[in-house]
Amino acid sequence: MLASSNNNAGNWDSERLKRERRENLQAEMQRRGIGAALLSEGLNVDYLLGFHIPGGQVFVPREGEAIAMVRPRDAGYVALKHPAVAGTNYKPTEAFLPDYARRVAKFVDGIKALMEANGATGQSLAVDEMEVTCLLGLDRAGVELVNSLPLVEVARSVKTQDEIAIYRDLGAKYAHVFTVFRDNVKPGVTERELEALVLDAWSDVGGDGILQINVCAGENMNPWRRWATDRPLREGEFVGIDFHGRVAHSLLGDASRTYVVGAKPTEAQRELYRRAWEYVQAVGDCVRAGRTHAEVLELIPPVPSEFQHQQDNYHVVHAVGIVPQGYPKVDRLGIQIDDTFKENQILSIECFFGEEGGDVAVKLEEMIRVTQGPPEFITGAVPYEESIIKAER
Repeated sequence: MLASSNNNAGNWDSERLKRERRENLQAEMQRRGIGAALLSEGLNVDYLLGFHIPGGQVFVPREGEAIAMVRPRDAGYVALKHPAVAGTNYKPTEAFLPDYARRVAKFVDGIKALMEANGATGQSLAVDEMEVTCLLGLDRAGVELVNSLPLVEVARSVKTQDEIAIYRDLGAKYAHVFTVFRDNVKPGVTERELEALVLDAWSDVGGDGILQINVCAGENMNPWRRWATDRPLREGEFVGIDFHGRVAHSLLGDASRTYVVGAKPTEAQRELYRRAWEYVQAVGDCVRAGRTHAEVLELIPPVPSEFQHQQDNYHVVHAVGIVPQGYPKVDRLGIQIDDTFKENQILSIECFFGEEGGDVAVKLEEMIRVTQGPPEFITGAVPYEESIIKAER
């Protein structure tokens, strides 16, 4: 479900957010020498325009307003929300028609005309997902095509001032939802019943949609199970939640917690939980604006050897935005990009401490805002297991 741009309940300016998103993308286009961008994927369109257009596209020149390309039936309502609107000849659902080749040629001519009108003739065009015949048509017409993914991911990795305000509001929403979850953790409750409570709690705080909920208890935590079951919780075991909720302007959260069911935790549980929590806090302290990805990998604490294999299935940190794992992604096993962390990037720190072949694990995930110094913990108010972690940051 896509977020609505009409949610102005918080202290953010939707029009300023929209303008600064476009300006960030155009600055990155200019840095990469890209003449224009033609984006069709729904979230990319929503990111730039602030609302969803069924079957629509957005054409982004290197300077000036983005152009919403829409069907005639949608032009009226789109014009009420966005100042630059044009018709579209992109109709991939008509590929079965006998004159589709003529329709593709019309689409290609329209894009070339837009590029000429915006001073981009002979320059590259960044595209995302597109019907293959249209893609080939542009290529055969001599339009130099480049993948838009690196462009859009880097451009949106640093959040605008209004996106930061939305993320702080998301942190408060997450604190409520996770508190509801924790307060209902008790023997006999099933994973699916907890999942349903999370759905209701997210609706109660005005969340705009949910991409993913994982709820799993006991042996279902190791290996981590993606989908809730009818398994009831048992006294003294761990139960975990991983939650991806969407809020205003399609922004997404990503955080995890683990709690003890019923009884007081054992010393072994306390030790495992503390080690995981300390790892998350230490990683957060290492991630600072200006440090390279490689430097942070050198600075973060080592993972205990018994947990290393499974922890390596997760990122050390990954960006959060309109997708759950955007740029940058930093992990121990992947190829590291030569880049630095930037102020106002929103990242999730991932921790999964569980021995391979065991049936006990602790999963914690914390969202941070990168600063010049210690990070701002966006999900810092989301409760941990208070019988183990009571210290406040």
